[in-house]
Amino acid sequence: MEKLKNLLASLITIAAFIAASPQTASPASAPLEKLTLGWSAIAGSQAPFWITKEAGLFEKNGLDVTMIYLDGGSKATQAMMSGDVPIAQVGGNAPIVARLRGVDVTLIGGLLNILAYSMVVSPEIKRPEDLRGKKLTVSRFGSNSDYATRKILIKWGLKPDVDVAVLQIPGGQPTRLAAIQSKQVHGMVAQPPVTNLARKFKMNIIAEPEDFGGAYPTTPVAARISFVKDKRDATRRFTRALLEGIHLYKTNKEFSKKVIAKYVKTDDVDALEDSYQFFSRLVPAKPYPSLEAVKEALTELGEKDPKVRSAKPEDFVDMSLIKEFDDNGFIDGLYKKK
Repeated sequence: MEKLKNLLASLITIAAFIAASPQTASPASAPLEKLTLGWSAIAGSQAPFWITKEAGLFEKNGLDVTMIYLDGGSKATQAMMSGDVPIAQVGGNAPIVARLRGVDVTLIGGLLNILAYSMVVSPEIKRPEDLRGKKLTVSRFGSNSDYATRKILIKWGLKPDVDVAVLQIPGGQPTRLAAIQSKQVHGMVAQPPVTNLARKFKMNIIAEPEDFGGAYPTTPVAARISFVKDKRDATRRFTRALLEGIHLYKTNKEFSKKVIAKYVKTDDVDALEDSYQFFSRLVPAKPYPSLEAVKEALTELGEKDPKVRSAKPEDFVDMSLIKEFDDNGFIDGLYKKK
């Protein structure tokens, strides 16, 4: 009789746990909903999407996800505008510019809200003033790397495109690093693991993240407003999966490094460790879109277009998805699990 009581108590406990747990669709109970996601840089800043995908967390939440690499935030935003990609890890002011033009794009998350770059230059460049008359490379004009490059040059008293040429070289940070090695250009802004590789190639680093200044939407998660509205449940399941992926990123270093190695295509142990240590601490557990970061992007745009100066950061973000999982205790619960 005592064993029967214990068994019943255990079943009640299990039933209560299942009832309290977030509900997700499973392959056995329902077909997975297809979703295409974009990511925009071969750099550790993009790791949350990669890890969520490789850990099977999208499938766990009822989504059959295809991820597409779109080189640079501006190209990723264009793919969203075309309707091909409803959600993407983007960068820079591209989604904000699109919203100003009336495109139904909004920021639903903020994975990296500062300009987390270093300025990598060829060995003969020792100081910022040595860049005068030289060439720097960015992924695409209007991208994160473009903004960061121009901002640091202006801070150093150098005029972009006048004192220092700024050239587009698509293909990811490793491709641009190779362009420095082949002496096509003299420098670039970079992130781990590329910064670590640059050091091994005896290149110089003449600016670190703290030199670039405050908040900026370096890696926001953008979505089409119409998709969030029409596919609210799918967007919620995407958000829940991503939050689980961020938790895994922060708590399972070895798995995370293996995933990063796959996507950046390097097995350099030091570079992978550098990438993990650098970015995992910067990605917030509660990745709300940053109003301060949006404000900085609007300030930048307002320098050329006075009409932008009256824009409100709140009009460019949707806090509701992260807020839902914050308010119901889901995010805190992830980090309380043993």
